[in-house]
Amino acid sequence: MLNIKRILSLVLALVMMFSAVAFTLTSCGGGEDPGTEGSGNPGQGDPGPGNGEKPGDSTTGYTITVKTEGGMLVSNASVYLHSYSNGTAGAMVDYGKTDANGKVTFSLQGDITSYAVKFDSALKGYNFLSHYPLVGNKLDVSVKTSLVDEDSAPTAQLKSGDVMFDFNLTDAFGNQIKLSDVLKTKKMVVLNFWYVNCSACQLEFPYMLEKYEEYKDDVAIIALNPYDDRLSISTFAQDNKFTFTVAEDKLGIYQWFGVENYPTSVVIDRYGMISLIEVGALPSKRAFDVMFSYYIDDNYKQGKVESLDSITPVEKPGDDLVTPSSDAISAALGSQDIDIEYFGVEEDEMSWPFIISEKNGETCIKTSNAEKVASYAQLMANVTLEAGDVVAIDYFASTELGADVLYILVNGKDIYSISGESKEWQTCYAYVALEAGTYEIAFVYLKDSDTDVGEDTVYLKNLQIVSEDDIDSPTYIYRYASNKPNEYGEYQEFADVYLGADGYYHVGSANGPLLLADLMGNKTHFSEEYDIYTITIGMDIEDEIVKYCNYASNSQIHGLCPVNDELKALLETVVELKGTGVHDKSWLTICCYYDSYGAFDEDDNKIELADPIKGLAPFSAYEAILNPENAGDDAFPNSIVYDRPIMPRGLFYSFVPEVSGVYQITSKSEKEVNAWIFKEGDFETRVPWLTYDKVDRMITDTTNCYMVAYLEKDTEYFINIAYYDVYETGTILFRVDYLGEEYYRFSLASPGFFTYHETTSGEIGKIIAGGIEVDKITVGDKIFFCEKRTDERQGSLLYADFTGFTNIFGDKPIYAGDNATIVDLIEADAFNFVYSEYDLHVLKTLEKYNNDKDAARAALLTELGDAYGNTYVDDLGNVIEGFAVEEVLSGIYHGSGEDYTARVLEIAKNDMIKVGYNELLGENIEEGDERIGCVLVTEELAGILQLLMDKYTFKDVKNSWTKLCYYHEYFGPEVKD
Repeated sequence: MLNIKRILSLVLALVMMFSAVAFTLTSCGGGEDPGTEGSGNPGQGDPGPGNGEKPGDSTTGYTITVKTEGGMLVSNASVYLHSYSNGTAGAMVDYGKTDANGKVTFSLQGDITSYAVKFDSALKGYNFLSHYPLVGNKLDVSVKTSLVDEDSAPTAQLKSGDVMFDFNLTDAFGNQIKLSDVLKTKKMVVLNFWYVNCSACQLEFPYMLEKYEEYKDDVAIIALNPYDDRLSISTFAQDNKFTFTVAEDKLGIYQWFGVENYPTSVVIDRYGMISLIEVGALPSKRAFDVMFSYYIDDNYKQGKVESLDSITPVEKPGDDLVTPSSDAISAALGSQDIDIEYFGVEEDEMSWPFIISEKNGETCIKTSNAEKVASYAQLMANVTLEAGDVVAIDYFASTELGADVLYILVNGKDIYSISGESKEWQTCYAYVALEAGTYEIAFVYLKDSDTDVGEDTVYLKNLQIVSEDDIDSPTYIYRYASNKPNEYGEYQEFADVYLGADGYYHVGSANGPLLLADLMGNKTHFSEEYDIYTITIGMDIEDEIVKYCNYASNSQIHGLCPVNDELKALLETVVELKGTGVHDKSWLTICCYYDSYGAFDEDDNKIELADPIKGLAPFSAYEAILNPENAGDDAFPNSIVYDRPIMPRGLFYSFVPEVSGVYQITSKSEKEVNAWIFKEGDFETRVPWLTYDKVDRMITDTTNCYMVAYLEKDTEYFINIAYYDVYETGTILFRVDYLGEEYYRFSLASPGFFTYHETTSGEIGKIIAGGIEVDKITVGDKIFFCEKRTDERQGSLLYADFTGFTNIFGDKPIYAGDNATIVDLIEADAFNFVYSEYDLHVLKTLEKYNNDKDAARAALLTELGDAYGNTYVDDLGNVIEGFAVEEVLSGIYHGSGEDYTARVLEIAKNDMIKVGYNELLGENIEEGDERIGCVLVTEELAGILQLLMDKYTFKDVKNSWTKLCYYHEYFGPEVKD
């Protein structure tokens, strides 16, 4: 019989794609020598006065209990008992260690005498006093914990229950982070260890980010990356809109914990203690809800947490909710005439039963764990079948599609899954027997941690045994590619396989069922204990296997990957290296296939299972169609269907231009998308050749992509467009249009965030704005800025955008409102450089309180955290140390120059490009021109805009003013000097 642990191990990998089922010393002794056995009484608690005495002895028991101020009992703490007189501790009298209850007892001859207790200073982070006088025969010690303030790293691996070491680091955007400063304002800190190409890390990030936004007043996340450089980290954080801290782990903090698997999350509680080390992805909102709410609770009690499961509230069925009798289920399913026995798994107290119910006036059975988060229900059946018998059952589903799923397993293998919302009763054909025997069928309903949809259950009725000819809908039945083991467990019979025209191996013929390698499951004929990924760790072929495991983890049949020549060779190597190959086809013990039933084309040929990794690999990419000339605006011939999350992101379409030129890829989606282009040869590195960066001033649609690129003929490009939310499902349409041999786009001159220049030694250099290089050009009697090019083509003039949202300003400190434009900034005194950004903040606060300095001062101090010198980032947008409130209130300001408000207002009035003839440009500006509302950048204007950027962003970053500007970006063949 399959128990639930075995069933869950078989289907958990499937469920991880859509839900999160799992949020995946001791003794004391007497004597001065700590290693000598003594008269301590571990675990007996407080013996009280006189306890422990022997007849004829005058023995006194002394009990010391140690706990933290947070309420955690401290175990395995070395305790030393010293003589004590006149306020001074003398010689050591006895030694012991606290037990699991935080207690240590000493039994000493004689009456109660004055003693003092000391603790081992090696217990890092526990702030014990130099000694504690022992008054009477019991002592309760409450010790404060705080971060270990040392320059060096810990000498031993940190674990749950240890106090964390303090650290300083620079995040990916140049901010200084000190852990102890963070804990001054937060109730918990999560150290999340990750790297850019970690698919499991990317799986949990959307949930972690969403819940962080909800809890960020009390929670800090520091995502530490040990492997990638700062630019890669900052780019990834920007692309994914992270609002928590990300940083390169140059200190090697991951080594402090011995992190080997990613992601790993380490929780540091408000007392500076490492409370939880959670290994693996947490792909659900509930997981972070549970974690954050537990640690920020006002009643939080300090303590070690073994796993997130241990603090996750789980409801189990009551004693009155049990699986009905086999006869009762047979009657409800109408299967009385079938040789079948139904039963639950009663020894599993967490398993919810299937119960008898009614749906649309018909008797049936259903799952009983509706709305029970992170739960499962199961029903088992043993059925006797003859060769050719088909098990059929009707179902009606009312669940969250892809997240709450009913799995039907036969002899431990997932055969059928049911999810979503049915409109009527449907029939599924669960299994087709090839030979007579008794088969074990398991119905397992896995309920995820979050959303409830519909009735959150699946109904079953009308279980029948029918023939193959009765199968009237496409049905695919799992088969092993190896069979008939001998007495030594060596398989003797193997499927005949042939290489097809599609590059994959097939069973029976070159057009037969696809041969599939089971790379992620742990029940193959090759190994029933380990999956192929685990088996190949440390082998020379590990990297190659990981590539195919990635395809298999995203496969439509999770864990299975079709076999091509490269994968076949890898499987043969696995068998050879493990020494289990007794036959030249032994690699087929890792493989399976699906028999097709009830699916035929118009010529009555069987329709085999389609490629389950279509679009995931370069050899399986879909083919993109180029829009024909004069195609209408609504022509979107390419469609990408997402019915599951895919990490790393998205499905790929191959595009090979017949002519070199400029092409635009445009998506059509109601939900926000990201988009990338990969060039041939770069696909498997997952480093995109082009990332859509939303730089076109005229495109205000932030949901879709509008990628423009110069593509070379006969070169293969891979187009990848995916939902911003990795768990979103639906269809994205896109088109590929040829724009011509050359094209100019009105683009941001410096898109994205500030970055850092890294020196050859790996140190962080100057902050840089990024974007184009600039040059100067004379037009008439004025000097203007333009793009500096490396070829002979004249670079475009630069245009400062006065009326459009530049993505730089708009937060509260400048009081310009959301999506502030330069015109808005003029009205908000931003160009008055007599005042610093923070001067204005104080002055606006003073204005808010009608020039009442005391009221303004109180409000500012509350806002800044009670005192000068605190770090405050939430409202002011930048890390500030010290905030000269008193100076500003007394009329002392900290600006860098004079008031340019009037001059910028004059420039806006006179030089802003409008509809009509423009003398400077020498052309007529028509309605809809992308330059309307912009101003050509002169040396004077560039200097003023640089002051603006110095005031509100990073100071003295060369040409940071270009982030406010657009230029005509050239696409086409380069003309070299």
